[in-house]
Formats: sequence, C-alpha cells, structure tokens
Amino acid sequence: METIYLSFLWHMHQPFYKNLYTGEYILPWVLLHGTKDYYDMPYLLKEFEGIRQTFNLVPSLLIQLVDYEDVGVKDRYLELFRKPSRELTEEDKIFLLKNFFNANWDNMIRPYPRYFELLKRRGFYYSKEQIGDKIPYFSDDDLRDIQVFFFLSWIDPMFSDRYEEIRRLKAKGRYFTEEDKSVLIRIINEIIRGIIPLYRELSEKGIIELSTSPFYHPIIPLLIDNTIAKVSNPDCRLPDKPFMSREDASSQIGRAKELFYQMFNTYPKGMWPPEGSVSDEALELYMEHNVGWVASDEEILFNSLNIELRRDGEGFISNPDVLYRPYYFEREGRRIHIVFRDKGLSDLISFHYSRFDPKDAASDLIRRIKKIGERVKNSLKRPTVFIIMDGENAWEYYRNDGIDFFRYLYDGLSKEKSISCRTISEAISEGEEARPLSRCFPGSWINHNFSIWIGHIEDNMSWSLLTETREYLEKNDPEKKNDKAWESLYIAEGSDWNWWYGDDHSSENDEIFDYLFRENISNVYRFLGVTPPEKLNIPILLEEREVRPTREPVNFIHPIIDGRVTNYFEWMGSGFLEAKGHGVAMHETFSLIKGCYFGFNERFFYLRLDFDKFFLNSTEDIIFEITISARDTHLIAYNMKDRNVDSPFPVQISFADILEMEVPIDVLGVKAKDRIDVWVIVKTKETTIGRIPQRGFLTITVPSENFEMEMWYV
Repeated sequence: METIYLSFLWHMHQPFYKNLYTGEYILPWVLLHGTKDYYDMPYLLKEFEGIRQTFNLVPSLLIQLVDYEDVGVKDRYLELFRKPSRELTEEDKIFLLKNFFNANWDNMIRPYPRYFELLKRRGFYYSKEQIGDKIPYFSDDDLRDIQVFFFLSWIDPMFSDRYEEIRRLKAKGRYFTEEDKSVLIRIINEIIRGIIPLYRELSEKGIIELSTSPFYHPIIPLLIDNTIAKVSNPDCRLPDKPFMSREDASSQIGRAKELFYQMFNTYPKGMWPPEGSVSDEALELYMEHNVGWVASDEEILFNSLNIELRRDGEGFISNPDVLYRPYYFEREGRRIHIVFRDKGLSDLISFHYSRFDPKDAASDLIRRIKKIGERVKNSLKRPTVFIIMDGENAWEYYRNDGIDFFRYLYDGLSKEKSISCRTISEAISEGEEARPLSRCFPGSWINHNFSIWIGHIEDNMSWSLLTETREYLEKNDPEKKNDKAWESLYIAEGSDWNWWYGDDHSSENDEIFDYLFRENISNVYRFLGVTPPEKLNIPILLEEREVRPTREPVNFIHPIIDGRVTNYFEWMGSGFLEAKGHGVAMHETFSLIKGCYFGFNERFFYLRLDFDKFFLNSTEDIIFEITISARDTHLIAYNMKDRNVDSPFPVQISFADILEMEVPIDVLGVKAKDRIDVWVIVKTKETTIGRIPQRGFLTITVPSENFEMEMWYV
C-alpha cells in the first residue's frame, strides 16, 4: 500500500470574555481550558517522533492567555477562589454553589469522592431561586473544598506527574487549607505562562505548524454581506437591514496576522476561517492578505462541485478521490489553497470515541485511515486525510482527559509505515497535486450554511443592533480615532454571541453570553462618551421561542406504550429533539431529559422522553407536565408516585426505562399541516429539575394521511 498522509488541525478558540470597559473577565473558560487543554495537546507530541500537526490559535484566545499570565487579572471566579472561605458573603456562597460544579460530572467530579459528595449535597438539580436555602448545609471547610476542587478538576492529569503538590492535593482529598489554595494558584499561573512559549518552541522545531483565524472569530462571509445566507439557505429570514462591511472583515484578518507576527515572529501560512465559513468573496479577501491556505468542510466541497456526497454503511465516502486532496482557488492572478476535512472521522473523535475503550478507539481510527488509503490507491498517488476539529472541548467526555486515547493513537501512527502525519502546509506541498475550484459554495462546517448565526428572530435582532451601532460609530468617528470604540465593535462581530441565540444551542450561560454581546455594543457608545440606547438593557433572548426538531419524522410509527424500547424499529423514522448533556462547562447544561422523540400514525400522536437515570435519585416524587398547544392548550400531568394521569382527554402513558405517551389526534382538534407546540417540564416537590426544550416550545407539523407516500416520493 502506498503512503497516505494524515493532517490534523486542532482549533483552539475562546470567545472574548472580558468586558473592555470594566476590564473584568465575566467567564473563566480561557483560564480553565488553559490548565486542561491548551498545554497538553501539543506537549504530547514530544513523546512521538514524526507526528506533525497543525494548531490553530485564534487571536481572541491568545490575548486572553497573555492577560491571565498576570496573577492580578480581574476575574470573578479567581477572586472568589482566593477569598478565605470564612469571609464569603451569602452572595458569594450562592455564586459558588451555582458555578463551582461546572465541570463534566462523570469524568471531572466523580473521580474525587469528596467533590462528588458535595455535588450530591448541593443537588444534581435545584431551583435557582431556592439555592440560598442550601447554604446552611455547607461549612467553611466544605466551601473551601469546593473552591479547591473546581480549579483542581480543571488541571490536566498530566500535571500530576510534573507537580508533587498536585499529587499531594489529590491524595489529601478533603479539608484543604488556605495555604493549599495559594499553592494551587501558583501552579495554575505557571501552567498558563508556559502555553505560548510551548507552541513557539514546537513551531520553531518543525513539530507543529501554527495557523490563526480572523481576530475575534467573526463569520467573514456574513461580515462582508450577510444577505449571502440566502444562497445556501433560501428560506433564511434576513434582518430588516443588511450588514455589509468588507472593511471590517478585512480588518479582522489583517489584525490577526499582525498579532500572530508579534507573538511568533513570523506570519502564518494559513488560516482556519471561523466555523469553516467560506464564500468566493471571503476567499478573495483572504488572498488580498496573502493567506496561503484555508480549510473547510467536506459538504462545502461537494456542494461547490455539484457532486453528491455519499457514504456507505461503514461511513466511508463513495467517491474518495474527490475529498482526499487539496484544491486551489484563483482570482485576478492570486491563488489560495483550500483543504476540506473528513467530517466523519472528525466527528468520531469529537463525539463518539469517548465512549470506546481508548485503545479500541485508536485502533479503529487507524484502521479507517488505512482503508481510505486502499480505496484511493488506484486514483490518487499521494492522498491526504484532513481531520479538523475543536481542540479543547471534546476531552472532558474522555476518561483521563483523552490522554490514553492520544497515546495509543500516536504510538500506533508512529509504527504504521503506510501513514505519514503532516502539517497542512506540508500536505499541500508534498501531497496529491491540487485541483482548481472555480467556485466556493457559501457556508460553514455546520449544515453547509449559516443558519446557526442568522435567520432566527434572536439572531436577526443581534444583527440589527450591530448594524445600527456600526452606522452610529462610522458617523461619529469616521477617521477611526477612537480605538476602544472600534475594538468593542469588532468584539461584537464575533461568531460566538449568535452561536447561543436561536434554537440551535443552549447552555446555562446563555444569559451571560447575551449580556456580553449587549455590553460590547453598549461599550461602543460608552467609549464615545454617550449613554447607550435604553434598548440595549433589554435581553435579546426570548423565553417563548419556537424550537425546530433536530430531526423531522420520515414515516408513520406504531410504538407499544410500555415505557421501554420494545424493539429497535418501533421508533424508527420518528422525529427527534436533542437535549444537552449534563456537566459540560461551556457548551451544554445539565438536563435530566436526554432527548424527546415524537411521531404520528393515522390516528395517534406519540411522544417519548429518554432520561439520564443515574442523576434521577428517586422517581417517587417526580411529576411530568406535558403541555400540548394546538387549537387549545392542554396540560397532561403524570405522577410517578401513584402512576396517576391527570388529562383533559384519554391518553395512554407508561414509564419504566423511558416515558412513552399516546394521544388520539382527534382530541387535539387538528388536521394535516396544522401546528402542534409541545414542551415538557419535570418537577420534584414543586422544583423544576428538567425541561425540554430548555426555552420555548417544540414545533411539530401534523402530517397528512398520505404522509408515507409523500415521503417515499421525496
């Protein structure tokens, strides 16, 4: 078998959490991922000769890492950590109980028995309004242990080998002292100070290639002209007034290159477009800034070529000679290379291998790469598989922070003669000859469109505020002399704020992200010396918002209502709404409900709820409140204690492993194409412990009697 190149790009990014006007950090994720992910990912490569990779460092992350090198940085979490537990106010204690368990419960809290004990005492679920009632159950020693465990759990396991003090704290396990806190903060600072020098060292040695992204991680095609969203998604609802600023997009790219040069004494050869977002106009702008390469997703490539993307039952692409090679795009004498990631392999690492034995996961990935090589050996001489993904958030799902998986993987790749690991620049220069790409389909690496960031009423409200504020700033400072006002605008142009608007994503920090976006906009006015408009004090987040399902139904279903998955096929073809998993610090929030399935046949509407039963201590006091809003609004309550159903019409409900419900369609008074809105609340002792969707309502369209035939023809 000929050699196949393998090129990893790890995307390291955080939103800008600092309020530029007050100088305070609102959320701590740069610091926490700094001690858990940013150092160990490149450092592991020192153990394995020949494993060369690309790391993408976003400027908004880099400047925050530099801030955190200062032990006096203004951060609410750090200030609360440093404060002696006996001096904590009631407000401090509430903040601590709410926020200092924000780590993956399975992999970062349960390994510490004392920490898990304190989590159980606080409660896996609680009412935010009643959290103050928990304070009497925690002594000063308990609160100090929470302070220590939160930051200790976010320190990568590899540092236990490097710091005797970390081993001592873990062995001690409880009743930490104020001196222990001082030791821990010193180690945290040492780790943070070592991150950027490590990347510089490995880059200079040729072990890694460093790339970057536009400064505050904006969606460049949308900054240039956000009406382009309708090209890839014709149904997209645009804001009333378009945002168009090629100038800002250019500034975000140019300033990123300059910061990179200041830190690493060289310009990056390539850039990862935020969220893999590309378009013809965006590529032309990258070329103007002499960017040598960019990367995106396989779906962008296949849509650009008007070729159908097909995968077989094992997930292998049916036409691999299209994907596993570089491309180039030319305009007016300029050229830029583009590579496209294998989404299947990238997603296996991001979302699936964490559930495997680490050795089996590594072996499976190597097997798949070798099989790709075998499939293209007659069509490509030097193919390259590009694996591109987030480099920081997946590992909290892995045992031992993914270190075991990576060691098995890198050891296996080192021994595998048919696979050669290359940086992206090396893969472009040494790999298969690049093909021309005459046009670039506009979209991102998510659904090959921009629907995450524009189209929902919340997204469009934020774009309207951004447009209005930019026009005001341009009018009042056309020569761009007010650096901080413009900087605040550039921060607000970042992709991260709209990531949390709309019904696509949710976390327990949604309100904070909304606040930060509005603060960034408000800071533009503050730095101009004027009072921000009053409407910027009003949250953009809407409680009563429409949520579309993760997956629409594709056929009629006939499940048995027994509270169990009776067979694999009974819910096949149903619709599905995904709930977010517990304990993910930034990207998801705890939810007792894991997902909601729904579907129809000619006579009945069906609903199914799956739960994380480990964190459901007792089912005796649980009440499910299912609201169905059609022509009228109906509340169905199911009490687990006596299995009683309180409903305005006959329904069938059963709970064992899952909750299943059957409702006759005729009692809802709906017909084909009508809309049903559904939401479910789970309570115990009048405290809400779960809701799906987290805000708003799931919108479902009633199918016609010919639904299956219609879907067949589609």
